[in-house]
Amino acid sequence: MLLIVGEFLSAADTETGRPFSDGPSRLFKALLHQVGIDPSECEYINVIPRTPAGNSMFGFCGSKEDGIPHMRYLKRGHYVRAEFHSDIQHLWAHINERKPNLVLALGDMPLWALTSETSIKSARGRITLGNSAIPGIKILPCHSPRQLIAEWHLRPIILADLTKARREQAFPEIRRPQRFIHLHPTLADLESFLTEFILPCTNLDCDIETKGEMITCVGFAPSKDRAIVVPFFTEAQPDGNYWRTVHEEYLAWKWVARVLRLGKRVGGQNFQFDMQYLWRKMGIKSPNFTDDTMLMHHAHQPEMLKGLGFLGSVYTDELSWKFMHKIAVADKTAKKGDLE
Repeated sequence: MLLIVGEFLSAADTETGRPFSDGPSRLFKALLHQVGIDPSECEYINVIPRTPAGNSMFGFCGSKEDGIPHMRYLKRGHYVRAEFHSDIQHLWAHINERKPNLVLALGDMPLWALTSETSIKSARGRITLGNSAIPGIKILPCHSPRQLIAEWHLRPIILADLTKARREQAFPEIRRPQRFIHLHPTLADLESFLTEFILPCTNLDCDIETKGEMITCVGFAPSKDRAIVVPFFTEAQPDGNYWRTVHEEYLAWKWVARVLRLGKRVGGQNFQFDMQYLWRKMGIKSPNFTDDTMLMHHAHQPEMLKGLGFLGSVYTDELSWKFMHKIAVADKTAKKGDLE
């Protein structure tokens, strides 16, 4: 069962006495139908079943002193007032009673109430578990119908998220893809990985990370579930060098160059950046570069964002790994295609 949680009753909803009965909600139900979800088989509920002042979620907010104890802000400086705590508790109780396979959290307020996160822009499209009040409940954040009306360019993104919802509503557990990443290799490990995984493959994905003007590591993925990272910088050593001798590092770079010249189709995210960096800094060519996921996605969906984090939210079931660490605003070495 798919339970859809909205923000609050609109003025039109109040007139009809039913949630999700206004114009934006009817449009949203049409999108559900478009991806193969029967709107009549879904259950609808709002975080707060009343209409706020100004028809805005901020009509429920006040200062931190007025807010619900031990709950974080809805938006910085805006706390949902304690008088609405019973509505939040009723929502949690209803979800725990119904135990849906999937809860679709539409907008910032449902996201806040069900996961304690506060930014639908960064959370949407990511399957996650509910907060401690609804343990074990699977949540999929998505833009709200009101956001769709205000920003029509969100339509293909919402359709992508609803397509994921159609698949995820069939089972209650979170299913993550299994990955095997080879870290901290020796030179012998590089040769073994080459023989066992790279030589039999036809397509090879590559990615680099940089720090200042230095390439800190190079990664290769010969399949969707197997990858190896070749480090050249490490914080574990006082001098920052992963390889302990100049000769070892030289052989590691020779291995990277050899892999890129094997004749495999090479691709990556915004790989034109990686390719020119490898050539300018290390003199390593990528003669078999054929596929760039950023450009391929842009050709397919030119109105969508193109960053790797966004692509991961649309095409994979991975965690939101791009938000697991903070990147300083002043850091100009991060790839643009990675962060959008």
